[in-house]
Amino acid sequence: SKADSPTHVAYLPKEGLKKVKTRGETMERYFVDSHPGLLTVMRILLKNRDRVFGVLEAERTFGQREMAELKNRRGVDAVFLDREFSSVAATFALSKDVLRRFSAVAYQPEFRGSQDPIVVELGDARFSAFIYDLPANFGRSKRWGYLALFLSMNSVDATLGKMRLAIVYLTLLLILVAALLIFIFSNRLVKPIATLVVAMKRVKSGRVEAIPSIDSTYEIEYLVRSFNEMARNVSAAKRTLEMKLEELHDANAEIKNTQSTLVQSAKMISLGQIVAGVAHELNNPIAFIYSNMHHLFEYIEKVKELVGAYRAIYPHLKAEDRLRLEELDEKLEVDYVLKDMEDLTKSCVEGANRTKEIVLGLRTFSRMDESDFKLADLHEGLRNTLKLLASELKGRITVQEDFGPLPQVECSLSQLNQVFMNLLSNAAHAIEGRGTIQIRTRHLGNEVKIEIEDSGSGMPLEIQEKIFDPFFTTKKVGQGTGLGLSIAYGLIQKHHGQISVKSQVGKGTCFTILLPILQPTSSSLRA
Repeated sequence: SKADSPTHVAYLPKEGLKKVKTRGETMERYFVDSHPGLLTVMRILLKNRDRVFGVLEAERTFGQREMAELKNRRGVDAVFLDREFSSVAATFALSKDVLRRFSAVAYQPEFRGSQDPIVVELGDARFSAFIYDLPANFGRSKRWGYLALFLSMNSVDATLGKMRLAIVYLTLLLILVAALLIFIFSNRLVKPIATLVVAMKRVKSGRVEAIPSIDSTYEIEYLVRSFNEMARNVSAAKRTLEMKLEELHDANAEIKNTQSTLVQSAKMISLGQIVAGVAHELNNPIAFIYSNMHHLFEYIEKVKELVGAYRAIYPHLKAEDRLRLEELDEKLEVDYVLKDMEDLTKSCVEGANRTKEIVLGLRTFSRMDESDFKLADLHEGLRNTLKLLASELKGRITVQEDFGPLPQVECSLSQLNQVFMNLLSNAAHAIEGRGTIQIRTRHLGNEVKIEIEDSGSGMPLEIQEKIFDPFFTTKKVGQGTGLGLSIAYGLIQKHHGQISVKSQVGKGTCFTILLPILQPTSSSLRA
């Protein structure tokens, strides 16, 4: 029944009926102009044994609607082409250029269908097209049409992009896995070995440290345990040696300190004896000079009185005698001589007084017989020390005395004078050119405080920490022994006192001495 197509006849030609009878069924496809698309006609022979009842015919058209459904379901665009390559049915229109490319492929001999895709660009979309021929089941024409299938490359490109991204992610994952494996390998093997190497280098440089427990192979763990045991043994031996070395260092320092103190004490005893002898020998001639200067003053006054009397009688003499005496007076410059004699005598008296004070200071400074502690005036010791240093301080350094009221202090004044001499002498040496030395004394309860501050160059902290060490000096070779401050420190310690220093580079140095007014024991001097 072909009611769907009124153009078809309702009977079969003999050739067609013969095919149906021979095969039992036939199927034909062809294009229909009145109904765009592919028309499929099926005929089935109806018979019972040798008796033929008729032919059952059915036809179906694959047109625009079916192509749209195919596209929606499968995502494939299809185009039916006739022999002349004019589109019969399609999901979209094809350009002449595309049809020309299809015809160039289809007209090749032995064509049965394209093996390689034909890339077609339609607007923004890109397709891979495959062409297949539609051969006839009978008739003269072998090819009565073509079928072109279009696969969208956009989705393929998107899929390829996803695949590339997946490959990148996979590559990164593999790299991370490889890095993790390397890290695990290094932690398990390389890192423990590197730790051992570093530890051995530290041992070589003198730093012995144990290695923390390492989770590694048995051999490396055994090496680590052996190394730690060796490190503990070396550390114990090192600590023992350091303790012995420290004991030797302390003993050596004590020997040096004792030796320097004994040497300095012997020097001071010898110096005191020499100075005491010199002071005694100088005292007699100075006393002669000092006493004679008073008589000389009296003689000068008498000479002046005599000259005045002579000049008073000048007018009563003869003119010739008066003229001769006046000429002689002018020639001898009697007035100048008398005045100069008076000035010279005053200068000699002043020098004699100064010499007498120096000798008195030497005797006070060198009283080695006064070795016991006794009550003494510290201000007297400071002033006597300043007198001995007068020649070094005069004209260059101004000494400012800020003496507060002090009680007499139980001490060995000669030894404290030695301390004052060292501190004041160092203060003078620290000042280049002109400067100032301030001496301050204060009464603080059961103690007295003496501060000696200079405006010198000052000292950095690393030098301040060493200045009381024996033989340490900042002076040039031959200019200092490095014993002065260490002996001063020892003498203050013997007096149960304290000595400290504060200094700032470029601003000066201040030494502070704290002494008890009374010694804590009844013992006398600790020699």
